Amino acid sequence: MTIKENLKKSLLKEQEGNCCPYCEVKIHLERSHIEHIKPKDKFPKFLHEYDNMIACCVSNKNCGATKANQWDNLFINPVLDNPEEYFKYDIKTGRILPIDEVGYKFDRAETTIRFLNLNEKNLCDKRKVYILKFRDTQKEYRKFFQEFPSLKRYLQNILT
Repeated sequence: MTIKENLKKSLLKEQEGNCCPYCEVKIHLERSHIEHIKPKDKFPKFLHEYDNMIACCVSNKNCGATKANQWDNLFINPVLDNPEEYFKYDIKTGRILPIDEVGYKFDRAETTIRFLNLNEKNLCDKRKVYILKFRDTQKEYRKFFQEFPSLKRYLQNILT
């Protein structure tokens, strides 16, 4: 395994669920690349900084491909910032939206969504499928747990 592959493997291991930190789609070692959050052409001093690297998906319609060498200090760094503090989802369309409607957090969210093309059609479609499956699963759980109340309590006690 090369140094680059080992680096990607290490980055992937640290990333939540082996997902791209930008779009959150599951990625694999072979189908990912090392992304410099602050572009290496504009910030050569961060070229080898571990906190400036992520393992990113290889989509050519969003994420690192559309961010390319763009940079703005408003950009949400998924290593240093918590994106969940900035984004919400439209559960009907699968689009990512800023939580705040105006202000600094809105500007950061909008900049990041635009740079990464996070509302690209395929991503929105994948999110819509996930939302529908999640809702269906919730309905099944509710229906399922209406039966066997004592078994449910027993399982909760021994599994927690």
